[in-house]
Amino acid sequence: MSVLTELIIPASEFVLADTLTAAPDMRIEIKRVVASVERVTPYFWAVGGDFGVFEQALRDDPTIQDVLTLEDQQNDERFYRVTWQTTEPNLITAISESEGAVLEAVSSGSEEWELKVLFPTRETLSAFHDYCLEHGFQFELERVYRPENPQEKGEYGVTDEQQEALEAAYRAGYFKVPRDVSLTELADDLDISRNALSARLRRGQHNLLANTLIHED
Repeated sequence: MSVLTELIIPASEFVLADTLTAAPDMRIEIKRVVASVERVTPYFWAVGGDFGVFEQALRDDPTIQDVLTLEDQQNDERFYRVTWQTTEPNLITAISESEGAVLEAVSSGSEEWELKVLFPTRETLSAFHDYCLEHGFQFELERVYRPENPQEKGEYGVTDEQQEALEAAYRAGYFKVPRDVSLTELADDLDISRNALSARLRRGQHNLLANTLIHED
């Protein structure tokens, strides 16, 4: 049975450490991570900081091989794909070696990351713990629990808020042509702002597409 974990880890032991030090006001939300032995490819949203400073720091980072801007929301937030080269063990390789999957990661300034990681079994979670002890990696285990829909969480990568928004939109007829409900009306029903709902729907649909119809090399 799979287990879902919530971790807090030092920024220095995760991806983009140097970049976040250069642009500490930038908030990063990683939505998907593809990891191999020598490369880590995070897909993430960046919001709230100086994009000029942030992107220059990405270009100056010698461990980053490639940066691609996938979406630009009028300079308010941007969605990136970054290829990060790694030759040393790190927390991403610890998760990958333990068959875990990063479902979401959010930066907290330049000091730490909050991660949500799905492990297929408690034994693989124990393997991750042992790997971290062996290599001296630090982390705080905030929560361990059983996901209600492990297939959905593991394969589709949607967050709880995104799932709530997508299901509400579907049931209310938001995706019909013509629509049965407006974005504003749906936001009022969910008691959130129109912009917040728009972001949840957009990111939720992106995650569903990235993990179902879109297959990247």
